Amino acid sequence: MVERPIHRLVDGKARPELDNLAEESIVTLYSNGESVVKLLATPRDLQDLAFGHIRCEGRGHVDSLTLDGHDLHLVGNFTPRPSDDLLTAACGACTTGDIEQPLNSVSRTISLSSDIGEMLDNMRQEQHIFSATGGVHAAAVFNQNGDLLAVREDIGRHNAFDKAIGASIRNQFDAKILVLSSRIGWELVAKGVRSGVELIIAVGAISSAAEALARASGITLVGFAASKNPAIVGDLSRIIDKPSSSG
Repeated sequence: MVERPIHRLVDGKARPELDNLAEESIVTLYSNGESVVKLLATPRDLQDLAFGHIRCEGRGHVDSLTLDGHDLHLVGNFTPRPSDDLLTAACGACTTGDIEQPLNSVSRTISLSSDIGEMLDNMRQEQHIFSATGGVHAAAVFNQNGDLLAVREDIGRHNAFDKAIGASIRNQFDAKILVLSSRIGWELVAKGVRSGVELIIAVGAISSAAEALARASGITLVGFAASKNPAIVGDLSRIIDKPSSSG
């Protein structure tokens, strides 16, 4: 976060003060001196972002990297994006590059034995940048017992997802269950398919394209997870012992 001057409107009058803003910068991933991808992102946990983005986008794998400010120099095997692409914080795939439909299916290895509301509360307690700025999304990795393994925040929900997956890669734990502060769009489900996520739980809604991809790939989605009546798409056995009907 960064402190910047603003005017606060109080009782119809503008009052100057300093405010904490969510930081947003251009982050560039390089390989052999050539750009692999440029992203607008919150410049924190950038190593996690690099590992996770390459995995979640199905663009190869990172063996190692070095960090130089907002630039990361990667060693590994990658497919670069078109050189004129800039992935903004608002979009995961809305650039001049092609959108590739993930064709693989995820395994069914987990069954959640924890209260979803408690998982959301645990994630919120670790959303420190959001608490200070109100301007970032979060993605959290949990195990099937409801233990919180990692929380990552970013101005972009796609970047937060990438960072959470990158944290799991770098710290060598499974990322089968992700909890998101955002809605669930197609691109987040696609990231989940490519990285082996089985269950995505989100505060927001599920889009129609996300629903279709989840059913085709075998991922379970839970939307409006903070409400009394969440919406579920896909295999119910990951969250309910004895489903009464298919989702």
